[in-house]
This record gives sequence, structure tokens and C-alpha cells, in this order.
Amino acid sequence: MQLRPDSGGAWYSKQGILHLLCRERRRTYCEHQIGVITMDNGSNCGTMMDDLERILKEKGIPFHRMGNRIRFDIYTAIRRDPAYAQALSENPVKAARTLIAKARQSALRREEFESIVSDCIKNKTFGEDAEPSGTQLLRDVDTRWSSTFLMLDRLLSLYPAVQLLMQKHDPDALLSDKTLQVLSDIREFLAIPHAVQELLSAEDTPTVSLALPAYANLIEILKGAQQKLPRISHGIQAAISALEEYMAYTRQTRVYALAMMLNPTIKFTWLSDNWKSHEVEAARDWVREAV
Repeated sequence: MQLRPDSGGAWYSKQGILHLLCRERRRTYCEHQIGVITMDNGSNCGTMMDDLERILKEKGIPFHRMGNRIRFDIYTAIRRDPAYAQALSENPVKAARTLIAKARQSALRREEFESIVSDCIKNKTFGEDAEPSGTQLLRDVDTRWSSTFLMLDRLLSLYPAVQLLMQKHDPDALLSDKTLQVLSDIREFLAIPHAVQELLSAEDTPTVSLALPAYANLIEILKGAQQKLPRISHGIQAAISALEEYMAYTRQTRVYALAMMLNPTIKFTWLSDNWKSHEVEAARDWVREAV
């Protein structure tokens, strides 16, 4: 939600904003979430957000004065760097895929690239103590977790070698500095859910009981990432909204509550701290029925 003056030219009061937020929640059926409020850096805005956090929490509505706020300078960050905005609009991930496809287009080229990477390691081209995680570029696939993150991470870490290869074969396929900057920001963003995915996909330990606490922490970390990566904050917000919608659905799924109850390090502690009282009581009923 971006706050603008009302039809009379005056800015909304705290109560007016609260009314708008509640109206939007009813209109969109988002019972357990509020998105973000865009406003400038005035001290009065900070005071208002403090008050909104207090009022909404009294009503049982999750809200954080920093996590649910986009500052106006962040909102306009892309417009202050038109070259970045242009690179972002041209689908940099697609450009990365095209470059990788050309770099891997034949067995001979892949063999040549591996030799270039070995020389770069010997000559410390990647950095004094840098050691690439692999010697070949990766492709992403829709059916593999974190594959886009892994693809971009490998491409950016090996990019000096990619330059040496493609300057010989197809220099026009190389990426601009701004495109690399955008991809670096996207990689930093994707590294966050990747870390959570690695935690939850552990093979030796059942992790269903950790799912909700992990996703709740993920949402908070992503809200912090919006401040650090302002030029892609809209994309991060899309991820936050999807996670919050998923978290709302999990309140109706018994297996999460039951798994946490069986975990001696969690039991009902997390539910009591994060769910409404009637939802916690419903979870207790689920446990009684299961036993």
C-alpha cells in the first residue's frame, strides 16, 4: 500500500490508515497478513508506524514497524539508477541462461572452459584464497530446488573464466556490468531461501516440526533484505506475500502442530508465541484427538 493524500489533499491519520488496512484485509481475504506501507523518511512517519504496530498487535494482527515499511527512498531507488532499471527490465536471468547455453554448447567448448578455469585457479584470477565450487557452469530447471540460485552463484563465481572463453567465441553474449550487478543482487536474495531449504531438506533428521519456525524466520530475514537490496525489494515482497499466504494455510493443517508437539525442543512454545489463542486451543484439540 502506498499512502498518498486523500481527495482533500490531507494525509491520512493513524486511525484512517488503520481503517484502510482493515478494509484491505477484508477485501483480499488476507486474515493473517498485512503487506507493506510506503512512506518517506520523516520522523513523524516513524512515530506513526510505532503506534500502528502497537494498535494492530492489540487486535491480534501481525505487524512490524520496520518489516512492514518501505521507505520512500527505497521505493524510488530504481529511478535513481536508470541503467540498473534498464538491466532489470531486460530479464537478466534469461540473459544469464543464454550465456551459459553458449558457453556449454559443445563438449569441446566445455573442455576448453574447464582448462581455462584451472589456469585461473593457478593464476589466482578468482582471488587470493578463492576456490570455485566447480569447474563447469550449471543450468537451472523448474523441478530442482534452488537451481536458479546455484546457476547464478556458479556463473558469477566463474565469470572471469567465462569472459576469457566467450571473448574468443562470442563476445556479444557477455553481460554488461549493470546486468552483473543485478544478478549479484538476485543471487544474494535467493541465497536466503536456499539456506532455509537446505535446513529443511536434511536427510538424517525429521524436519516437519521445524518448517513453520523456519518459514517465519525466513519472512523476517526477507523483510530485512528489502532494506539491504532496495532495487529488487518489489521482487522480495512478492516472495514474502507468497510465504505469508502459505503460512496462513498451515494453520489449518494438523500435521505441523502435531510434529511440533512431538519435538521436545518446541512443543507448544512456538505456537503460543505466534498463533492466536483460539488457534492454539484448536491445535491442543488436534493433539488430544490424535492421542
